[in-house]
Amino acid sequence: METVVADTCALVSLAIPKADANYETAVDPDPLQYILTGAEVIVPLQVERELHEMAGYDDIHAAAATNVLAASDHYTRLDPLDRTGTPDELPDHGLDEGEIAGIVLANAVGADGLLTDEFQSLARVHALLEDVPLVTTPRLLRDYARNGHLRPEQARTLIETIAPHRSWGSNAYVQAVRATL
Repeated sequence: METVVADTCALVSLAIPKADANYETAVDPDPLQYILTGAEVIVPLQVERELHEMAGYDDIHAAAATNVLAASDHYTRLDPLDRTGTPDELPDHGLDEGEIAGIVLANAVGADGLLTDEFQSLARVHALLEDVPLVTTPRLLRDYARNGHLRPEQARTLIETIAPHRSWGSNAYVQAVRATL
């Protein structure tokens, strides 16, 4: 992927390893760094606003959101409503503002992918995308392993590190992707 639009949940998922005291990104792969240096990452302003809100809490998600915001020099912030051909306001499709903003922006810029971890609504997100592939964090990590950026065991470890913090433990989608590593 050359250009990817990312939503809040995916960025936080990718930043969890660095926020997890039991994972050492100084030696082990840092998936947030991988995506920010390996692709042009575009973040809707609405997503950045959600990251700021999340960073105000006192938990691992706040630490992860803070890590994403600290890397803001490595992604582009855009308002999807300022793009030609986009609606004057974000439509309501039963998703939160950041997810809808990501979909609208990904469609508007013709992104190579929309990075989201909205597992409860993947079918809805997929239906709203126009010729833009939907990419989840587990799929991204698996693709990194398949393309030689990570070893399969590193991708599995990353999924296992992120899983308990993102309620992925019993998620059938995540388990299916993990099983293909």
